[in-house]
Amino acid sequence: MKNAFPEKSDKEIYALMKQFYKHLSDITLETLKAVTISKKELQKRCKIADSEGARKYFADENGAVVLTAHTGNWEWGGLIFGLETKKRPVQVVYLKIKNPMFNDLMKNLRTRFGNQAVHMENVFRESLKNRQLVSCFLADQTPQKHQIGYWADFLNQKTPFFNGPEKMAQKLKQNVYFVNIRKVKRGYYELDVDVVNDNPTEAAPNQIIESYARILEKAILNQPYNWLWSHRRWKHKFSMNNDQ
Repeated sequence: MKNAFPEKSDKEIYALMKQFYKHLSDITLETLKAVTISKKELQKRCKIADSEGARKYFADENGAVVLTAHTGNWEWGGLIFGLETKKRPVQVVYLKIKNPMFNDLMKNLRTRFGNQAVHMENVFRESLKNRQLVSCFLADQTPQKHQIGYWADFLNQKTPFFNGPEKMAQKLKQNVYFVNIRKVKRGYYELDVDVVNDNPTEAAPNQIIESYARILEKAILNQPYNWLWSHRRWKHKFSMNNDQ
């Protein structure tokens, strides 16, 4: 947090840290609730905000690449996004969790209301089978060293990102959207949908991922406690030998 917010005092950083841990406690309990929450209750507590980006997304009849992040309650967000995307199937992209029981639990949770769960390695293959599939990526996850596709200037530090979603959107000619899960109040969220790129085949290399990083950074700055700071986002260090 000190690196991300160099203008803040130690007192302000401490207050933000307390606010984050309170939020983390909330989403931990809410994620457990997601195992049994009803559709009606979820739709009451988690809504998609009306916006130009949302209207474009719902009018889009082709497949799409949706880049999300660890903001708000991303598990609730994934469920409601699939539930409200009625015309097209949604596949939630995941990385395998080492604990088999926990891995199965999370897969079952994420597919409760009709979403498909697909491993990162298989997402492109599934999208080729069905060009109407909407593929949702938690695109702010820390890639392994061999998976780093791009280093962005993000929150005042060099930060590695996957560029697989960008390449996939370009190959499939699919629009790219960003979904931020904004906390309205305790237990209530709104999903803000923005268009990242609606002409991916014309995008320069890494342009889509760079645009995603900029939109995500703005969302974090608007609601700093609402992002998953406990995730080891900067465990890989940038050097001049890194290629972008």
